[in-house]
Amino acid sequence: MALPIRTSGAGVELIKSFEGFRARATRLPDGSWIVGFGHTASAREGLRVTRADAELVLRHHDLKPIEDMISERVLTPLTQNEFDALVSFAFNIGPKAFLESNVLSLLNSGERLQAAEGMAAWRKARVDGEVRVVDALVRRRAAEKALFLEHPSGRIPVPGALLRPQFDPGAALAMARERAVVIEARTEDGRTSAAPPRPVSETAAQAAARAVGERMTKLLGDQPERAAPPEAADASVPTADEITRAVSALAEPDGAGEDRPDETVIEARPAPTEPVPSRAPPAAPPHQAPAAPEGRREILRPPALPPSRSNGLNGDISVMRWLPYALLSGLGLWGVFEGVRRTIVPAAQRLPASSSEAFVGPLLAFGSALLSVLAVYYLYRAITRQD
Repeated sequence: MALPIRTSGAGVELIKSFEGFRARATRLPDGSWIVGFGHTASAREGLRVTRADAELVLRHHDLKPIEDMISERVLTPLTQNEFDALVSFAFNIGPKAFLESNVLSLLNSGERLQAAEGMAAWRKARVDGEVRVVDALVRRRAAEKALFLEHPSGRIPVPGALLRPQFDPGAALAMARERAVVIEARTEDGRTSAAPPRPVSETAAQAAARAVGERMTKLLGDQPERAAPPEAADASVPTADEITRAVSALAEPDGAGEDRPDETVIEARPAPTEPVPSRAPPAAPPHQAPAAPEGRREILRPPALPPSRSNGLNGDISVMRWLPYALLSGLGLWGVFEGVRRTIVPAAQRLPASSSEAFVGPLLAFGSALLSVLAVYYLYRAITRQD
């Protein structure tokens, strides 16, 4: 009997990079606590862990039930890359959600490409009380999908001159119309919130010029920070005593962590203190962020797009998108009135006809009502641009 597959070093590094490291326990919005690399089972207030202990807990405690679940419930053979990607995916969305997802059913049906595409659907989360597309989840799903599709024997060379790609309208229609929200992580209180959007007066060119200027200020004006000594990598598999010590550290009153500020996976740098000149017109000068006090650090993030309105309406709706449904709904309403008129008008006032004409009015009214309801429904979907 073959030994069960375990998550490789590349898979663990992928999970660590997206989970982030917390040296001391942080309270989550639901009241629970998180510490290390996404550990919640025994996290509590005041607990501290070292990075080495947190990695041991992740490898041999948190990922173990996920690995056993995938080995038991996935019936098709998996490569190491596929297994690592599934472990990261299931660890992020949760075991129950993974068992109910179409990714598992597609895998067991042998549809590997469709299963990889199914991972991309798990890209939304609740931020500031609203379910939004989160850029960090989009990037994590993309990394997991790329790892899942990476063949162990290497990439197949397919030059464009041999197989020229063609446009796929189906894939274009499946592209998301929602704008992703940029998450600003605050590890000191465990909250996540959407980053504030840039001022409307700042154009994309001005934002790019300001970012380049800030980078040049950092390279030319600031002193280089001291490089932290690299951590010694474990050359061998950890012993049972090391694993026991790492898990036992979580049971101590205050833990055995390092006294240092929490780290996040978001890059940080000193905030600039001088405005950056821009080539923009004088009428619309680039926005200058207030200088941060000495010792504080500013979080780098891409320019946030303004969030879409809560009711889903868009100002760029083309006439050809909703006009046909509006015409059909009007035609349906006219048919309803005409059918009712034909039904209630006395037979003496109508032209002589066969006895079958008595059913024309009710049928016309019923069919027109059905047409009107369907047209109004699709008109609403076209206006609100719902998928």
